[in-house]
Amino acid sequence: MDSIYGTWHTGTPHAALTQGSQSYIGQTTPLTKECRMMSASTMTNSQNIAQATEALERDMQAWDLSDSPDSPPPALLIQTPPPTPPSPQLLQDPTGSGLCEETIIDIKLATHHLVMLALNAFLQETCYGCRTAQPSQVQHSCLLELTEYYFDTYYDDVMIRLQTDRFIPAIRLLVRSYTVDGTGTQFSRIAEHTMTELRSSQHIVCAINDNIAQLLEASRYARRVKPAMLRIIGNYWAGRHLV
Repeated sequence: MDSIYGTWHTGTPHAALTQGSQSYIGQTTPLTKECRMMSASTMTNSQNIAQATEALERDMQAWDLSDSPDSPPPALLIQTPPPTPPSPQLLQDPTGSGLCEETIIDIKLATHHLVMLALNAFLQETCYGCRTAQPSQVQHSCLLELTEYYFDTYYDDVMIRLQTDRFIPAIRLLVRSYTVDGTGTQFSRIAEHTMTELRSSQHIVCAINDNIAQLLEASRYARRVKPAMLRIIGNYWAGRHLV
């Protein structure tokens, strides 16, 4: 078992260290200052053997974490929190279209990504510093933390920038990379439902980032290349790529 102190052997730490110490004694490998001071001839003396054993036991007590009431057991030292599983609601088909789960994930991934791009476009268009090319960051409101329920407040303004004639084709571009499942009408309904759910988010940027991470974690196909595919459909939506 690995820990922050190295690798634990099977069993308790005390048993592991005891087993290792016995093998060291058999190989006459010095472990303590007292052992180093003793020659091979004096080690045969029963008194010196007792002293070496006593010193070794002190060392073992100093290393034994199981006897320390203030230290957690080694198993707790190496625990890492498991990834948060995606909520069942996030993976469900809100429209009952009968599409497979992977298609639902792709539609929602594309929708979240494009909403983020549209939100960023709105922030830059309404930022005084961006409009006037101000060099001072103080003049750039787009760099400030968004207020709570910002997306709900400016929902209609963001939708104007999001729902261009390339919005649904961009979603279709991601879905068609892996399947021929679904129609444009089904894509549109699921995207609309996803945006309505995001509207109630208190912190929209955190909500989008968390949902994208959970959707990617739940994806079963080409999980590692989907972030690159999201960038491609984002460029297409923005008019930088022609497909």
